[in-house]
Amino acid sequence: MMTHRLIIVCALMLAISFSSSLVAQEKRLDKLRVGGGSASATQMSLWLAKEGNYYEKHGLNVEVISIPGSSLAIQAMLSGELPIIQAGGAGPIQANLSGTDTVIIATIVKKFSWWIFSQPNIKRMEDLKGKVFGTTRFGTQSDLASRIALRRFGIDPERDITMVQTGGPAETVAAMVAGKVHAAAITAPATLQAKKAKLRDLYDLSKLDLEIHANGLVTTRRFIKSGEDIVRRFLMAYIEGAVRGVKDKAFAMKTMGKYFRTDDRELLEETYEMIIKTGFSIPPYPAGIVSLLQNLENQVPKAKGVKPEEVSDSRLVRELDQSGFIKALTAGR
Repeated sequence: MMTHRLIIVCALMLAISFSSSLVAQEKRLDKLRVGGGSASATQMSLWLAKEGNYYEKHGLNVEVISIPGSSLAIQAMLSGELPIIQAGGAGPIQANLSGTDTVIIATIVKKFSWWIFSQPNIKRMEDLKGKVFGTTRFGTQSDLASRIALRRFGIDPERDITMVQTGGPAETVAAMVAGKVHAAAITAPATLQAKKAKLRDLYDLSKLDLEIHANGLVTTRRFIKSGEDIVRRFLMAYIEGAVRGVKDKAFAMKTMGKYFRTDDRELLEETYEMIIKTGFSIPPYPAGIVSLLQNLENQVPKAKGVKPEEVSDSRLVRELDQSGFIKALTAGR
């Protein structure tokens, strides 16, 4: 009887010890909420890191929240709800110029991964004059990319066309199919949906001879100051996820399939080849800041004369690069 009781007591002690160990382990993970745009291949770095368990590897319990449009993501970051976001285009710089401490710390995509599609009867970019042009939201990357491309073809976005907001990529394709807009810039996987809908592939924005902060990590100088170690570890997980995505096609396609909510292999193949395999830039040093500042000068005169380092900070990526961390990940790539 005594022996039986001793066994029970020992079992309870082991259970309590095991439970305490699990709690302690959970406490070691720093909680962090981050945000990115609606599901698209250029946004996948956040979710590749999530699905590869790289956040946990680097001591973080990360909740990734999808937000339709970088302008809303920036608002959430400035409110303190999402200390780190993934955003492209001029939005982060505009926020900085308006008096916030927004700062770009990494650029994972340095070329526009957008394609302008149109209704079938429109055969040239020049034919868009007088037409209705769709963009996800004003101030987002699709908006910036569209305006740059339109100007290259002699079209003034303010006077020669009517720009309207269409929402996410799927909604944008639907708006073109329904005839509500004549053309719009979309990214993979919506590009395949557009092709299947017999919309015209009018212009590949990656052909623009322009390096740009198309997508990457944005935070605030205040958050870096108060939680630099968390930012560094998040960046490590983010880069590790991106490198895994480039190297491991099956992993990348499985992750995209989960977040795109599709098992359409053709769509996933096209998205992987067009964006992840060829579009991810490692190491993700902040890039394309000068181009963004130049394109902002007409809208925001204050942008003239601003130095890239005033709105970006490459220090953490440089530290990881010089330490050999990134080289070890990309070995054999």
